[in-house]
Amino acid sequence: MYYNLITMQNYNEQHILTAEVAQLILLHHLYSQSGSHVLIFQGGTALRWCYGGSRFSEDLDFVFSGPLEKVDKVLAKALKNAEKEMLPHFGPGALTVTDKTVRSSSRKLMVSWQPEKVRRRIAIKLEFEPLSPQAIIATANLVFSTLPSVSYLINKGSFRIPRPNSVLVTETPAEILSDKVRALLERKYLKGRDFFDVWFLTGMLGVRLDQELVARKLAAYQWPFVAARGFDSFFAISEAQQAEMIKAIEQDLARFLPPQTIAVHRATGYRAFLDAVDGLFRQLRDAGVHLP
Repeated sequence: MYYNLITMQNYNEQHILTAEVAQLILLHHLYSQSGSHVLIFQGGTALRWCYGGSRFSEDLDFVFSGPLEKVDKVLAKALKNAEKEMLPHFGPGALTVTDKTVRSSSRKLMVSWQPEKVRRRIAIKLEFEPLSPQAIIATANLVFSTLPSVSYLINKGSFRIPRPNSVLVTETPAEILSDKVRALLERKYLKGRDFFDVWFLTGMLGVRLDQELVARKLAAYQWPFVAARGFDSFFAISEAQQAEMIKAIEQDLARFLPPQTIAVHRATGYRAFLDAVDGLFRQLRDAGVHLP
């Protein structure tokens, strides 16, 4: 989330709870709209809400098929309804939507709620990336109110929408893992969240690498894949390269995990995260997967 127009730099439990409730309001109203089946929920926030992920994730990321106009139509209705729900959750305020779109075929919005009596605003970035016509994405349909992470906040009284039984279309864990492979290869700068998510998917959820899904994912988006690094950038690395990875992990995850959790992993040199990513790319190399 963004507060006071800047990215949250340190983990703050209360700020995170507020941001997560706002995420749920938006998710519910997006998937309550006719035509929302073209949206596929993905990324770290999908892990958080749909598969029990333990780290905070700040953006709502989606891929979609079909024309962008359908996405815009769903968004227009969802945002109008979400605005009405912000009031009972956060008090009087104003909703603003800022278009941050860079590529004409995609959509990127910053949705902000500014409470009247609180200086700090709640802001959530939504990103929608178009799939290529031939893309095949493994998905699951999940009833929103039955997701354990959601029902916990319902029972706690933090999320107060009556009968939020919208159906989320989300990537399967194996599909999300293939996204993480692409992100690690493609990002200009490494992000610690990707290391953590690979560890969570493979170590905590027991997700097995599916080479076919990875190969498909590299060609799945309309925006072409361009590798910033190869498989061997993650194994048999030098001490200097490992130090850079640890620095990326430390700096990024400080915003998304409690300090005590960071301390546990720091004490091991983030070995579990590094080993999970090392093993992932060794498997891809040994399976003969080639980058396009």
